[in-house]
Amino acid sequence: MKLKGDKGGRKGQLSVATEVFEVAPSLHMVELRKIGGDTLEFHNFYKSFSSGLKDVVWKSDQTIEGLRS
Repeated sequence: MKLKGDKGGRKGQLSVATEVFEVAPSLHMVELRKIGGDTLEFHNFYKSFSSGLKDVVWKSDQTIEGLRS
């Protein structure tokens, strides 16, 4: 699935690619990748997106540390 912003940013429209992987019957992993637009806008989008899913999202400590750097 590809998502595109509805307005242009500093480096054009933000475009995000998503992939969903079934790890187990009751466990799925979703990968989000920026494929166009500004990196800062992507980070803001990701923070907003993931905070909206905080009740169903599991993050490892390593993943959280990677996002802080």
